[in-house]
Amino acid sequence: QSHPFMPGNPSLDAQLHWRGWPTAALTELLAVPGTGEFRLVTPTLSQLAARGWIFLLDPPYLPHAQALRQVGLPTARLLVLHCSSGGDQLWAGEQILRSGTCAAALFWEQDANWRHGQLLRLQSAARTATGPVFLYRHPQALRTWSPAPLRIGLQSHAAGNRLIIHKQPGPSGQTLPLTSASATALIHTEPKSPLAAYSLTHPREANREATSPSRPQAPH
Repeated sequence: QSHPFMPGNPSLDAQLHWRGWPTAALTELLAVPGTGEFRLVTPTLSQLAARGWIFLLDPPYLPHAQALRQVGLPTARLLVLHCSSGGDQLWAGEQILRSGTCAAALFWEQDANWRHGQLLRLQSAARTATGPVFLYRHPQALRTWSPAPLRIGLQSHAAGNRLIIHKQPGPSGQTLPLTSASATALIHTEPKSPLAAYSLTHPREANREATSPSRPQAPH
């Protein structure tokens, strides 16, 4: 196991089994999009930006470039990928994590929950990574099994947000309050974002689209 990366929250550091975000392992963050879930990892991403690319796969909104720069995260090191399906997202993630150029990868689960086999494949690919791998899921996913060694929930309350460590080696169930600053969302709709964004399709699907005369071609 590689050296962990600090979340930037000393209280969370102290409660995590690894004393930081684990590397070569999958971390699940269960939260409703837009409740500050991205802010949890920005201190770590700022540390990692000099080591390689930071990949964001299917974020629900475009990152706010100016806000990212204010927290020390250079947007020139971020790549946003949009995949046409969960299968394409998994395939793209496997290639990214095994490429040797990935400093960190963040996945947002699409509408359909990932199946057990897909989660196992992502965890297997995460073991080859040299940095942290995060999978954002809706809170309802907590009811289902996951191979991720670390599962953290983010809950929003009138008194403020709080973290719950649902799963990790050793003690779990710890609850940590978050300040309003640490819960501020850094992702929202920004149509003119200067971040590099790409659409990806698995080569098998791309070839099928190119050779099928009955399917209209997507506009360029």
